[in-house]
Amino acid sequence: MLDSYLIPLPIGIYTTAVVSSSMSGASSIKISDEVKDTLKHLKIHPRETYNDVIGRLVPQGQGGRSPGHIPLMYAKIHGEIRELKNPIDLSVEFEDGDYIIYNNDFHLLVIAPDLKEALEEINDELAANWEDYVERDASDLTKGALEFREKLRGLFD
Repeated sequence: MLDSYLIPLPIGIYTTAVVSSSMSGASSIKISDEVKDTLKHLKIHPRETYNDVIGRLVPQGQGGRSPGHIPLMYAKIHGEIRELKNPIDLSVEFEDGDYIIYNNDFHLLVIAPDLKEALEEINDELAANWEDYVERDASDLTKGALEFREKLRGLFD
């Protein structure tokens, strides 16, 4: 009978600990909207965290050359975005304010002032290789070019 007179009251629980996070030992920092916008434009992928972006930039700011890797999973050929059977591993370096992205197996190399532009240029180079080797008449190609042609064809199903 006493239970019918009890009124549930909300209870607030406050903690300074991080309750749910994929980053152990995380803390919050305050940054201006301008800096946040800059970090947003440096993201490699929309779901990349700001922590990951800053983690990539810190070694560069300390003067170190920290090569990273970006998997190229899609390519745009003749306006059609196609998924690669296996991602191309792109090596990324940052030097003198420019991004250097390369993959020796597919003869790709670009230097650009920002990562977005560099990735767009890598795609342009891959598309140019496709046109030069895959879409060209096979009788015009050397033995090495024919082997490269098959390697390019193997990128897609």
